[in-house]
Amino acid sequence: MSLDKSKQASENRAVLYVTREGLSPEAIKIRRDATIFGREKGDVIINDAEVSSTHCQIQNIGGIYHIFDMNSTNGTFVNENRIVKSKLQNGDQIRIGKTSMRFALEDERRTRHISTQYKANSKEFDDPKSSLVDSLIESELRQTQSHYVVLQVKYGDGRSEEIPLRQKHFFIGRASHFGRFEADQEISRKHLLVKVNDTGDIFIEDQGSMNGSFINGKKISSLQPVTSQDIITVGACQIRISVRTRAESGGDGET
Repeated sequence: MSLDKSKQASENRAVLYVTREGLSPEAIKIRRDATIFGREKGDVIINDAEVSSTHCQIQNIGGIYHIFDMNSTNGTFVNENRIVKSKLQNGDQIRIGKTSMRFALEDERRTRHISTQYKANSKEFDDPKSSLVDSLIESELRQTQSHYVVLQVKYGDGRSEEIPLRQKHFFIGRASHFGRFEADQEISRKHLLVKVNDTGDIFIEDQGSMNGSFINGKKISSLQPVTSQDIITVGACQIRISVRTRAESGGDGET
């Protein structure tokens, strides 16, 4: 009898065993939600001339890890097959540039000594390649995601709006494709990063905005957990963020 996928995902942790040219092999415990790899921009920086500035992304969707190429110059390979997107299985070999990585799902208890590689980007992540991978991820989410994010926004002019979103990794700002944040000049283009992990926990991080981000009136400077009871302030906007299931909404909850 096979294990339930969600139970198995909660007991396992994704680890990459990385071999880079001229360096000793190392283990990287990747994030439970999304990890971007690149030579210049990303969560994990790969010092490899054949790796693109932003090269690929590994995303956890419904407890299953997927890898997406971000329109890299030299391609992303899984088991020596060039891919645009691919589900990852335990033991798969990933290659980007001259860097090889073995994907493994390890028992959580055996990975506590392995560090999680994550570098918060203070600069706005303005890369046209991101739109491609966002579209691919959105497609997978439509098929697998059973819960979604809801923003309850009160704008500076007093108007309110409820915005359902399927993405588990998105930015709030004047460049957002949702809401009316572009009308608030105190908000940066990509002001606040929102991430939701596979268990529905919500995290936010200010992206080096001019005027800052606040939780319940307190300015934040690093990645912070929030609940649906917390009031997040960016510019003149007040926002509550919650995670709902389709069953709770009685519908599809799509934006």
